[in-house]
Amino acid sequence: MSWIDSHCHLDFDVFSDSKSLMTDLEQAGCERVLVPAITAQYFQRVVSFQGTRPNMVDIALGLHPYFLESHVPEHLNQLEQWIQQASPVAIGEIGLDYMLDPNSYDSQLEYFLAQVSIAKNHALPIVVHCRKAHDVLLKHTKQLGFHSGGFIHGFSGSQQQAKKYLDSGFVVGLGGALTYERAKAMKRLVAYLPDDGFVLETDSPDMTPSFANGAINTPLNIPQIAGYIANYRKQSIEDIHKLSSESYHRIMQPS
Repeated sequence: MSWIDSHCHLDFDVFSDSKSLMTDLEQAGCERVLVPAITAQYFQRVVSFQGTRPNMVDIALGLHPYFLESHVPEHLNQLEQWIQQASPVAIGEIGLDYMLDPNSYDSQLEYFLAQVSIAKNHALPIVVHCRKAHDVLLKHTKQLGFHSGGFIHGFSGSQQQAKKYLDSGFVVGLGGALTYERAKAMKRLVAYLPDDGFVLETDSPDMTPSFANGAINTPLNIPQIAGYIANYRKQSIEDIHKLSSESYHRIMQPS
């Protein structure tokens, strides 16, 4: 059964032997990976990485809120240029992180709104990083009239917030966090989601699942993460892979 990792940073230096990893992924049944950028300085690197396996690698380009100090307004113009040159499947990784310094909130919002507007103009979905700001993010995407959907990466909000995202055309990313014994609310969320409400992700090399502590997190962990989800949802692993892949293609490659 083939599968997709909807969020991984395989362009990072820790994956210096990416050629070997991509071969391992292909042999393990990986159909595609989505690699999002985090700063303008990484746009070229992400595009170059896609060139190593264009049949397996999709890319998103964006300015991550966690790296706000690296961004300048000119990077928004560069984003527009790279969209024309590289044809990413999405804008990302973008979002709001209200676990950071409150003094950064206004600038975070400015960059987020600018990038959502760019995504809207190009009819592209967005790959979203959001912590402690789900209601704010939902309000602003609605006000902008954004309807292309996307992935809410590493979602850890409430079931009510998840429903609002689903109603707005988004799906939530499920990854390593749900494999920990303490993640009881996450397990309830996983069971609650509709069949078309999620995608699988690793956030490699971050968000290491419980069973891989001490090892570098890679997309090779997706099948085992899918096993946890299958257990929580009382479905087969094959169904989890199929449902995730269907959601991925529906949002990232619309017909």
